[in-house]
Amino acid sequence: MSLKKSLRSFKKKLHHQSHTYATIRRVYPHLETLSNEEILDYYQVKNLQELEKHIEHIKVVLKNKLKSYKEELKALDTCFCLDAQGDFKYLYPTKKEAEAQIAYSLKTKRIKLTLYPCPYHAGWHLSRI
Repeated sequence: MSLKKSLRSFKKKLHHQSHTYATIRRVYPHLETLSNEEILDYYQVKNLQELEKHIEHIKVVLKNKLKSYKEELKALDTCFCLDAQGDFKYLYPTKKEAEAQIAYSLKTKRIKLTLYPCPYHAGWHLSRI
C-alpha cells in the first residue's frame, strides 16, 4: 500500500513538472521548441523550484502593473469634454466598448448614437444622431 502511495505521489510530481514546462511552451511560443533544460537556462535558474519561484515573482509584478493600469484607465475615463447640456462626457477607452454602448442604446432606448475620437484623450465619445 505504501508503495502505491509513493508511486502516486511520484506520478503527481512528474505531472506537475511537465505541466509547468508545457504551460511555458504554450504561453511563450518562442520557447516551444526548447527542452526543459534549455527553458531553465533561458530563465537562468538551476531547477524547477527556482523556475516556479521566478514565475510567482512575475505574477506579482504583472498583477501590480495591471492594478496600476486599471488606475490609469480610471483617470482616462475622466474627460473635460462637455455635452450639449454642459455635463462632462463619458470617455470610452476602446472603440469596441463605444460600439457596444451604441448597440445597447439603440436596442433598449431606441436612441441612435455615433462615435468619434476624443480630441484630447485616447478614447471615444458618443453623440446623438
